[in-house]
Amino acid sequence: MVSPPMSRDEVDFAIVGLVAAHDRISAAMYTVDAHPGLVVLRRNDLRGTTQAVAAETLPRVDTLWSQFSALRSVLDRVKAVRAERSRPGDEELQELTILLRGPVLPLGPDGMVVEDPLAGPPPNWVTTMGLAQELERASAEVTDTLDDVQTAQAETAHRFEPVSKALEQARQVADVLGYATTGSDVERLDVRLAEATFAAMRDPLDPVGPAADLVRDVDGLAAKLADYSRLRDAYPERIRRLKAALDEVANAEAVAAAAYSIALEKIANPGLPAAPDAVPALRAHIAQLDQLHREQRWPRLADELSIVERSVTAARERAAHLHQAADGLMQRRAELRGRLDAYRARTGRMALAEHAQLSELHRAAQELLYTSPCDLPAATRAVVAYQRYLNELTERGHR
Repeated sequence: MVSPPMSRDEVDFAIVGLVAAHDRISAAMYTVDAHPGLVVLRRNDLRGTTQAVAAETLPRVDTLWSQFSALRSVLDRVKAVRAERSRPGDEELQELTILLRGPVLPLGPDGMVVEDPLAGPPPNWVTTMGLAQELERASAEVTDTLDDVQTAQAETAHRFEPVSKALEQARQVADVLGYATTGSDVERLDVRLAEATFAAMRDPLDPVGPAADLVRDVDGLAAKLADYSRLRDAYPERIRRLKAALDEVANAEAVAAAAYSIALEKIANPGLPAAPDAVPALRAHIAQLDQLHREQRWPRLADELSIVERSVTAARERAAHLHQAADGLMQRRAELRGRLDAYRARTGRMALAEHAQLSELHRAAQELLYTSPCDLPAATRAVVAYQRYLNELTERGHR
């Protein structure tokens, strides 16, 4: 029993203080109950640091509610006793003194209010005002913890925001491109991002950002889609240039074919590869490009367009090379003819025009060079034989 009893003024002053404390605690408990951080801690899939904080904080919140409920019950009793008489007598003052200053609230080891103080281990009895002060302190601590959790969750979400924005932009580009496979790429990355975000949100107090490979893949997809967009915009000009280049190939192949025709007629066994004829296949390939463009199959179009562009360049170079090869055979024959004529003129200057064996060698070389088709290897050997014998006769004359 608490003695001496409080005076009426002391009781009224204490009640005012207790009501004010109750209102502050009530507001704090409402903040706790509606706090976004508490929603995070109540998830059943938490991990790591956040899971440990939840294991400590959630029971503490339950304890706060138990104590707050008991505090409110005592306050209701205090108000009821005080309201019985405008000027409370000794009996009312004694009861109010006990309620306001006495150890009237039994708490268990876990801080929960004990319903039956006689059952189990002896409780820890606390005063009403003492409990109110503890509730204010504890609710403020819990609120701080919940603030930290909420901040950590927001920061975790913020770390994923750039990747999420990049992926959303990629989705918009994919939609504009209208290509289903590209959309599937976006969806697969969207699933990976959602899984990574979900995993990070399971432990926001342990800072984790998106994995490097996820960032790299999203950036890679964005770059690829940008390439497809550029391809879509540049396709008309690229296909125009490609068709113009193919016309050049057709001209080059026609020139090469003409040189081939002459070489095959004039040169025996020219050893030339098949005449260039890449234009029909390339025109068919370009028609396929137009089909891919109409179907908006950008990845395939990008690959095939590069292939055709390289093929056109290679075909033009091959046509030029084969033209040079065919024309080179005719130039070789002309060169041998010129050499033979020069050697013949030399024999005249040296008074060897009537030399029988030299004349026979000249006749053999001339017959090979001026017979169609010309056997170039044999003609080359004949010209060389004529040259050597002429040089031999020249050296004898000098000696």
